[in-house]
Amino acid sequence: MTQLAKTLTEIEMQGIDSQYNMADGHAYQDLSVSQSAIIEKLPEIWKQSASKKQHDTERDFLFQFSKLAKSSSIHTYKHFRICPTASNSIDIVAAYFKATGKCVALIEPTFDNLFLILKRRSVPLVSVPESVIYEGDLDTLLPLCIDAFFLVNPNNPTGKLLSEIRFKTIVHWCATHKKMLILDSTFRFFYPQSYDQFQLLLDSDISFISIEDTGKVWPTQDLKASLLIFSEDISDLMHTIYEEIYLCVSNFQLEILISFMQNTENIGLETAVWREVEQRRLAFRKTIESSIFEIHKSATESNISVEWVTFDPRLGNDFQMMCVFKNEGLVVLPGRLFYWNSSNHPGHQQFIRFSLLKPRAQFDASLTCISQAINVVQDSFLEVMK
Repeated sequence: MTQLAKTLTEIEMQGIDSQYNMADGHAYQDLSVSQSAIIEKLPEIWKQSASKKQHDTERDFLFQFSKLAKSSSIHTYKHFRICPTASNSIDIVAAYFKATGKCVALIEPTFDNLFLILKRRSVPLVSVPESVIYEGDLDTLLPLCIDAFFLVNPNNPTGKLLSEIRFKTIVHWCATHKKMLILDSTFRFFYPQSYDQFQLLLDSDISFISIEDTGKVWPTQDLKASLLIFSEDISDLMHTIYEEIYLCVSNFQLEILISFMQNTENIGLETAVWREVEQRRLAFRKTIESSIFEIHKSATESNISVEWVTFDPRLGNDFQMMCVFKNEGLVVLPGRLFYWNSSNHPGHQQFIRFSLLKPRAQFDASLTCISQAINVVQDSFLEVMK
């Protein structure tokens, strides 16, 4: 069944029902003491949310998000909507592309649901390798036939992040060539917010959309919200599309998420998020150290909550490796499906993605599964090499 899976989400669904799961990148780590206090106040939050107008709660959500993102430029910004999930936000963006007939350049590798949602809306797509975005010559390597440039920052699965200088270069390129810029920033809060990207976008006068998310960061049992922020020139159509699909996201849901963001602001992202991720990353990397697996060179500096691992092609491919892990009770993701335009390339079938933010007991047990799988594969490889 695993080998027949056609999408990453299909495999993530298998992981949800499995004994051990390092497939989906959602936040399921244990609540901290201060986060547990938020849950104890749910009756109070319920009453507060019931007494507030929807508009006021949405504004409060945007304001708290902008403080945590250190983006004062959008504290009172008008052009935004809130979706239940990031996938919903992506679908609205895809509907906008379909309505306007835009051709879109999309980063590769990246999570395949971006491609699948755009494809279902019949949006023309061009693949752009990750290397172009972070270090390539944009004038030489980006096709001018495109209308919009869709990138993920930091990127999933590698965790690569645009520096301020590189971000300015991309914005300038879009301004010079009259291209639209779309940013999926759903892993934003795993890195220090060192510059205000929204201010740079607003100053540039380019058309833009930014997709944000809370589901990757806080352990709220998949209760989440996705902020869509867009430039004024496209706001009428974006609002129209949103209102054809949604009325609003629950006030109660937003108030809970506001409380989690406020808690994080009070104690700091390092304490609330980064420290936990780093401890798990160190434990994971120690588990695969000096084994058949290694962190791919593109992901060695990653700070996001997943690990992008590669292995010798003589050991087999990613689907075969998934089966080894599944036999040990652990579900992980195959690398090829992140290469939405080139999954058949043999060089793109030597990756596995592991997620880190699982309950501590499950995470520790998953490391044991990984150790056992490593032994199985290494023993088989030695037997073949005799």
